[in-house]
Amino acid sequence: MLNAIVDASLRYKVLVLVVFAAVVGLGIQAFRQVPVDAFPDVTPIQVNVYTESPGLAAEDVEKLLTAPIEGAMAGLPGVEEVRSVSLFGLSYVGVYFKDNVDIYFARRLVGEKLQEAKGRLPQGYGEPVLGPNSSGLGQVFWYTIESADKKLSAMDLRTLQDWTVRLILRTAPGVDDVTTWGGDQKQYQVQIDPRKLIKYGLSFKQVMERLAANNKQVGGQSINLGAEQYLVRGLGLVGNSADIASIVVAERSGAPVYVRDVAEVKEAAAPRFGAVTRDGKEAVLGIALSRVNENAKSVVDAVKAKLAVAQAALPKGVTLEPIYDRTDLVQKALKTAESSLLEGAILVAIILFLFLGEFRSAIVVITTLPLAMLIAFIMMQQFGVSANLMSLAGLAIGTGMMVDGAVVMVENAFRLLAHAKESGKPINQTHLILEAAREVVNPVAFAIIIIIVVFLPLFSLTGLEGKLFKPMALTITFAMVGSLLLSMTLVPVLAALILKPKEERDTFLVRWAKRIYLPILDWALERKKRVVGVAVALLVASLALFPFLGKEFMPTLQEGTIQFRVTGIPSTSLDESIRVSNVVSTELRKQFPQVRSVLATIGRAESGETSDVNYMEVNLDTKPQSEWPTKITYAKLAAEMQEVLEKAVPTAVFSATQPIQSRVEELISGVRATLALKLYGEDLGTLDRLSAQIKNTLEKVPGVTDLSTEANKGKPQLVIKVNREAASRYGINADEILEVVQSGIGGTAVSTLIDGTKRFEIAVRLAGEFRSNPSAIANIPIRTGEGALIPFSQVATIELDEGYSFVRRESLQRYSVLQMDVKGRDVDSFVKEAAAKIAEQVKLPPGYWIEWGGAFENQQRAMARLAVIVPLTIGLIFMLLYTAFNSVRHASLIIANVPFAVIGGIVGLFVTGQYLSVPSAIGFIAVFGVAMLNGIVMVSFLNDQRQRGLSIRDAVRQGAALRLRPVLMTASVAILGLVPMLLSTGVGAETQRPLATVVVGGLFTSTALTLLLLPLIYEWSELRAERREKAALEPTKTSNVSTKGASS
Repeated sequence: MLNAIVDASLRYKVLVLVVFAAVVGLGIQAFRQVPVDAFPDVTPIQVNVYTESPGLAAEDVEKLLTAPIEGAMAGLPGVEEVRSVSLFGLSYVGVYFKDNVDIYFARRLVGEKLQEAKGRLPQGYGEPVLGPNSSGLGQVFWYTIESADKKLSAMDLRTLQDWTVRLILRTAPGVDDVTTWGGDQKQYQVQIDPRKLIKYGLSFKQVMERLAANNKQVGGQSINLGAEQYLVRGLGLVGNSADIASIVVAERSGAPVYVRDVAEVKEAAAPRFGAVTRDGKEAVLGIALSRVNENAKSVVDAVKAKLAVAQAALPKGVTLEPIYDRTDLVQKALKTAESSLLEGAILVAIILFLFLGEFRSAIVVITTLPLAMLIAFIMMQQFGVSANLMSLAGLAIGTGMMVDGAVVMVENAFRLLAHAKESGKPINQTHLILEAAREVVNPVAFAIIIIIVVFLPLFSLTGLEGKLFKPMALTITFAMVGSLLLSMTLVPVLAALILKPKEERDTFLVRWAKRIYLPILDWALERKKRVVGVAVALLVASLALFPFLGKEFMPTLQEGTIQFRVTGIPSTSLDESIRVSNVVSTELRKQFPQVRSVLATIGRAESGETSDVNYMEVNLDTKPQSEWPTKITYAKLAAEMQEVLEKAVPTAVFSATQPIQSRVEELISGVRATLALKLYGEDLGTLDRLSAQIKNTLEKVPGVTDLSTEANKGKPQLVIKVNREAASRYGINADEILEVVQSGIGGTAVSTLIDGTKRFEIAVRLAGEFRSNPSAIANIPIRTGEGALIPFSQVATIELDEGYSFVRRESLQRYSVLQMDVKGRDVDSFVKEAAAKIAEQVKLPPGYWIEWGGAFENQQRAMARLAVIVPLTIGLIFMLLYTAFNSVRHASLIIANVPFAVIGGIVGLFVTGQYLSVPSAIGFIAVFGVAMLNGIVMVSFLNDQRQRGLSIRDAVRQGAALRLRPVLMTASVAILGLVPMLLSTGVGAETQRPLATVVVGGLFTSTALTLLLLPLIYEWSELRAERREKAALEPTKTSNVSTKGASS
């Protein structure tokens, strides 16, 4: 069948050229349209449920809101786990689905269950809503809204952002929502004086009911006047503070009592849970969230276009300043990948020319490289794979392998044309090319199919590592399929059209290589045992290095930005956090000339985040590295900054990270750290006590840094408890007392003031002087059932206490977290040592257990999966080899050559001090592929020489000499294709370097062994087989002789 394809291609040359011209057109179009991102979207299929319940403490939020919602979600089909955080005023429940569940179907399921769960929630404690349909890496664009002349207040800027800018940006294609953070949300507050309520004999509730009842708009159908129909509208909406103040609450002695008689109405800031500061001044921040599965670059472009529209709609002097733009990182990451690809391709071209010494052959081979990539882009577009660091790294690894088939094909054609010229007979070029192609098409096709099979284990990965590495495996597969098509169709056609018969002269490089190689081969063939012994010893020695290689999940991607996570003590107020952010900003800008500006996001936006006001993230905008006074890495700069900040703010815990890294870590295990230890159990006090013990143990384990328990206990509380006996004595309901707490002290929104498209809450609360401190609250007057006045402290006890900042739950269990990073050693060995020490030193009561999370969890899962899949893949490859050669012996021979390819990879990692991570494991897979390819081509060629009647030794010597050039070419092409990746320092280079190190190191040893060990073992196995055949023939001969003697 393969021969028929080659045959047809050479017969219809023009058709093949036209088809590939069309492929070029489609490929360029796909290249332009393929979605572009920095990083594959690794976010799980997750639906978030937020329930705002202003003023409610974490423990109450958990009991009243989180637990019922969580319970309802746990039974949904396809759910992997349910995580929740309950904190002051907010319940967050994250429902994580299996990867094969469609996100819209998941949202529908959760939406239906929510309707059911609402029935279990107590009345008046907030409405659960679904979070935005955005992925965890959806924050693609940040901007601040600023007033140049400083005339506008934080409230004015916030109003402009909420009701002008946000509405315009939400219409940008691909944007799911725009979150606002910082500034003051405008509210119309009715601040009641309790003494005046008593004067008029009114209750809090009456004022609230009157406010709600006097702000309405109704329709009264229509009436006919003559021949015309008039619609009837009843307008009773309030339009400003004066309208609210003149609402009638009651009537006393024939005179109306207005709202203004018992309260002051004013525009004021709603209570807030977060703030944003930029360079020491408060700011209003907008964050555009892209919808799930959208192309980050096109979303950002759309947002920028709308930003110009929004800017035009703003008053003079108000500007929108971009702060963070995901496309910057995307462009840097793609530049890293593209330059690796381009430089690799140029090096490949040079190598081909040096080996073939012939310009035409080099052109035929190099043509296949861009074409195979364009075919890969067409398939990427069809399969929805985005162009990102990982998928483009796949193309870079494939640079060498893509041309392997073409190299072998062209080299053979070139050789046969040269032989034909030497013989002096007339040359039928097409016929000769067909013959050359037929000789190698089977081994080439099998080798490429085996390379595709070699990458099968990557498709088996699940979870985060699956999402990271499947794009890489897919692009390699697409490129190899393209390369296979090209090798069988376009390469023979171009060879027939372009190549000219020339006498075969070895280039300087090949002559030099042969001069070194052939004597070594002869020497080795005479000393088989010694050579095999040395090879095995090298393999054993390199495997002995294996335990010394650290293991990690993934090298950290350097994004070229710095972020600090800053956690204060739980009792920190918002004002104190703002002060700390200003100190941080001043210190950084004063001491580090690299810093352009500092943006701190404190607490949480009104929706979408789950942090308290003691937590902030500080994002630094740094100048380009070329402008830095001294040349240092981002990691080193971050470490120096952390040192300075820890001295400046000793009360806070600082930890350096990067924006995307921070998000990815949180998505993996719900914790913002590389490594997390989760302690599960029922009682919060016991969890706190055990966490402290475990922390003391972990501090003594070498390699631990940034170790922190989440400071949870210590949130100051003012606990107001109803004194039921006293209340019943005075004839007061508990409801009336709690009404004072909820609405009087906390404030309750009773209605909405609509101003054009803008909407502002009308909220009721006590005037400031009655709720400013415990003694003022104790003296709030309250009316008894008989009309007498008593202070609030008579019917309720007021105490100061400490509670919890938040309550975390996972799989319906409470847990606490210890976060840490590991430096100077690998995560794997650290976890083993730490777990042993905890088991020895900390006694866990029944019902309490620990689990390790974070990157470690993924590494374990990926390695466990690969341990099963890789042997299966080797089995499958063996079957393919057996099919190709129809010989167990030859298949075993090629497989036996593969382990030796490991030597260089392990030594490479060891020498460069890199860890064994998932990218380096993929490097080993790629090396196996190339080692197989070389082995297949070599063995099939040696077999051909044998079929021509040469003796075993001659076949081995001649075959090895003839295959020296293609074997060296495929190896050096693959090595040089990856050298740019090995040396690059751009964004994302860290994730690609271990992979390149392994491939380059592995190919050095694998090529040396293909050229020495394989011919040697081949000769030994063939001699054995020959001896066995002779031995089998001997008895038949002797029996034939004896029968002849008897008959005579």
